[in-house]
Amino acid sequence: MSALLDKAIAAVDAGEVIELSRQALRIRSPSGEEEGVARFFVERMRAIGLEAELQPVPASHNMGASFNAIGRLRGSGGGPSLMLNGHIDHNPTSDGWTKDPFGGVVEDGWLYGFVHMKAADAAYVAAAHAVMRAGIALKGDLVIALVCGELRGGSGTRHALANGARTDYFVLGEPTELDIAFNHTASIVAYIHVLGRSKHFATIDTAGVKGVNAVEKAAKVIAALGPSHTPMPAPAAGGWLDHEPAAGFEGLPQLNIGPIRGGIGKSHDASRPALFPDRCTLTVDFRVVPGMSKETIRADLARRLDRIAAADPDFRYDIEFAQDFFPLPFDAPRDSAVAGSVAAAHRRVHGTEPTPATVLKFAASDASWMQAAGMTGVIYGPTGRYLSRPDERCRTDDLVKAARAYACVIADICTRDA
Repeated sequence: MSALLDKAIAAVDAGEVIELSRQALRIRSPSGEEEGVARFFVERMRAIGLEAELQPVPASHNMGASFNAIGRLRGSGGGPSLMLNGHIDHNPTSDGWTKDPFGGVVEDGWLYGFVHMKAADAAYVAAAHAVMRAGIALKGDLVIALVCGELRGGSGTRHALANGARTDYFVLGEPTELDIAFNHTASIVAYIHVLGRSKHFATIDTAGVKGVNAVEKAAKVIAALGPSHTPMPAPAAGGWLDHEPAAGFEGLPQLNIGPIRGGIGKSHDASRPALFPDRCTLTVDFRVVPGMSKETIRADLARRLDRIAAADPDFRYDIEFAQDFFPLPFDAPRDSAVAGSVAAAHRRVHGTEPTPATVLKFAASDASWMQAAGMTGVIYGPTGRYLSRPDERCRTDDLVKAARAYACVIADICTRDA
């Protein structure tokens, strides 16, 4: 087995990994617009000899219809199957970039662009190509699931799992700085609708007509929820979110007050600044510990907001929750076959012991959907410190090392007996 793994590692072409990543990075693919990059990966996987499918994914409540790219290298049978899973959508392009986010720029050993997760996606394909180039005969199937809509709640992975892409094991190459992540939080997204009463501000003093500015009332909600990205103490220690501290989830729960939209009606029409906005919606992302749910958060929010209403008779609100985010945490066994395989691959590629990842503890990912489907896996991928910010980037040598580790895991897991 040792010689087989070394053979897989040696067959990884560093130039192929980097160039494939650069090509993928040049294709814009925000959530719901992944067709172009999905077609690119399907064509590339077919070119190296994989079975590959452009899989349509129907629209969800928060994203239009899009596509997955599903590749498969079939084994002879009788061995465990492995999925390498990664999303192909990327974050909105923020201000502050000094490099072209769609240029595939390589400079001073760094690859710039939306490497989260296209760098790992490219590494998967290069790793599969290396295993094929090395002539390694697999028993179990390898599935490469490059999925849409992860940033909107994982619609691509859920569709792939429901349509035949389920495997025994998985590796998810989310950014961990090439440490091994065994757990992360869940993401529960609430929409707090602050309700006002619209009127023209020029008639503000008209008898019997009182306007209520929903945006101004929403400021009270922001103050009541507390600062974003701050650990929330238990209620006994002054916190307002009902929870019990959980081992492995230290520093949680937390919340982030995200986008705020104010205007007229449910569309938040902002075309008439002279009118009092009658609706202001705050989007709040709760990162939680086990035991918390939409139901517990709804009750906590109601208690918090009812205190505002008791002091302000003009304050009204409604609460709803996003349907398709990540309601389940991920917590994987540390002693699984795939965990041992990834750790051994890391040692073989890096010459050092792997360390448990902490960068993803506050994140949520498709790992929770795969675990819920009965698959066992870990999270292990390049980059991490520079994701989701201007000049997002990945070290090219880390990208190549990731591909070598993935090739090693494929050669190990998929050649075992069931």
